[in-house]
Amino acid sequence: MTTVKILILRFCYAACTSGAAGAAVPGKDRGGGYVAPSTTRSKSTRSTTSKDISRIRARRPLQSEIRETLLSEFILSGRLAPGDKMPSEAELCEIFGASRVTIRTAMQGLKDAGYIRIVRGSGSWVLPRPESIHSGLDRLVSFDTFAANSGTRIDTGAVEIVHLDRDEDELAAVFESAMGVTRISRTKLIDGSVVAWIVDYVPDEVMSTDELTRHFTGSVLDLLLERDGAAYSDCTITPVVADAELQKHFGTTESTALLQLSELTRDDTGEIVNRSEAWLLPDAFVFQLRRRREG
Repeated sequence: MTTVKILILRFCYAACTSGAAGAAVPGKDRGGGYVAPSTTRSKSTRSTTSKDISRIRARRPLQSEIRETLLSEFILSGRLAPGDKMPSEAELCEIFGASRVTIRTAMQGLKDAGYIRIVRGSGSWVLPRPESIHSGLDRLVSFDTFAANSGTRIDTGAVEIVHLDRDEDELAAVFESAMGVTRISRTKLIDGSVVAWIVDYVPDEVMSTDELTRHFTGSVLDLLLERDGAAYSDCTITPVVADAELQKHFGTTESTALLQLSELTRDDTGEIVNRSEAWLLPDAFVFQLRRRREG
C-alpha cells in the first residue's frame, strides 16, 4: 500500500504572546462588570480602549487578539448562549477601536472554527459548542490552548520528567550538539478518560531538567513560547494502531486507532529546541487545515 505523508508547517504568530500580560478586556468596566456596547460612550472610555488596543497591536495581529477576546469573553464564558446573536460589526468596531475589515477577519476566524454562524446582511449567531477539540494546524499552540479555546477542560496525568544522555534514547538523536536532554512524558485526559499520550524532548542548552520540573504545568510548548524560544515547527501526522505499550498508556487492551503527531520545533535560527511525539484518540481531536489555490 502506498503511503502519502503530509508535512504541516506550524508557525508562531507574531510575538507569540511573548509572555506579556493580556490587554484589558473590552466590554468590562474596572469593577469587572459587563458594559454593553454603546455608540455613546464617553471620551475617557474611548481613550482607555484606544490605549488598550495600542498595547494589543504591539504584541500580536489585532484580528487575532480580537478573535480570542470574543471567544473567551462572549462565547466560552457563557455570556452568550448557543442561538444568541453576537454584537454587530458596528458595535464591535466601537468596542475595539478597529476597522470593519479587521472585525470581519476576526469573526471569520470564529466561523471557521465552528463557533458562530454568519448570515450576510443579518448578523452572527453563536453555535452549540463542539464536543471535540478543534485545532487549526497552522497555529503553533499547545493542546492545552486548543482545549481552552474549544471550551474543553483537559487535564494532565502520569507525568514523568527524567534526564538522559543523548544516546540513551534514539529519539533524542536529532539534537546533534546536545550532551543531555530532558524527557517529559504524560497523559492528557478529558472527563477522566485518557485521550492522548505525549512525550517531549528538550536539550539541556534550551532548558534544564530542574527548570522544566519547576515550571512544567502540562505543556512544554507553552514554556518555550513564553520564553520566545519557539518560532515554527514541522509536524507529520500518521494514522497508527496502538501497540501493547500504547494500550497500556490508554488503559485499553484493544488495538485502538490513533493519530501520531511527530513534531520538531525550531527557534528563529533554525535550531531544534523540542522534539514531540503525541498519540491522540481521533474522536477527541479535530484538526483543520485551510487550503488556498495557487496564485
